[in-house]
Amino acid sequence: MPDNLIYLFNLNNCFRTSKKASCNCAQNEFVSATKAEATFNFSNGKTIALCGYKDTDIKPSGDSEFVLSVCGQDTIIGFWGAVQTCRVKMNKDIVLVQELKNLTVGKNFAYQPTVWTTEKIYFNGEELVRKLEVNKKIKKYNQAEIKAVLKAFETAKPKIDDNKMTIADKLFIAAISGSEKARKYFNEFPNKFELDGTYGEIYSELTEMLELWDNQ
Repeated sequence: MPDNLIYLFNLNNCFRTSKKASCNCAQNEFVSATKAEATFNFSNGKTIALCGYKDTDIKPSGDSEFVLSVCGQDTIIGFWGAVQTCRVKMNKDIVLVQELKNLTVGKNFAYQPTVWTTEKIYFNGEELVRKLEVNKKIKKYNQAEIKAVLKAFETAKPKIDDNKMTIADKLFIAAISGSEKARKYFNEFPNKFELDGTYGEIYSELTEMLELWDNQ
């Protein structure tokens, strides 16, 4: 499955200052650059800095392999690794870290950059709060689309390849669309196809995503 990614919400509501801000990130083991790529200013006077790298493979570009740090503190808030692509913005005193995934929710099951999760980072007084939310508004399949996905699984020959993994991606969306049969087929996927290496890792990621969906 292609690297996971997200559509951006309206940037007119965001406040992200230029990288020329003087605030730096705390020293850390994850990224060597501590000069702020962007800063986010809160009404309580605190500032959060983003230090890391741009992902220019998407338009507009996102952030990948980066840390967030409260200016003036010697520890970071957190690290988002190279396997994640996010867009980070601020809205109403809340920093939003939107993780993007390529999901088969476009026309004719095309992969489409979609917001998968949003982590909200804000202050409650002096206390920093982090809250992760799954995007429950992801486009769902209709009954005809679910039926097509189920048939694709039923008729697929038991030899794993990229096209078979696309079926796993579609079963995931069909499952979160409410199809119990799609969920059953998704769970049976490793039994029908011998998964190893990268394919096994992709399926494990989808399994974790489905668990996160169920728990929220």
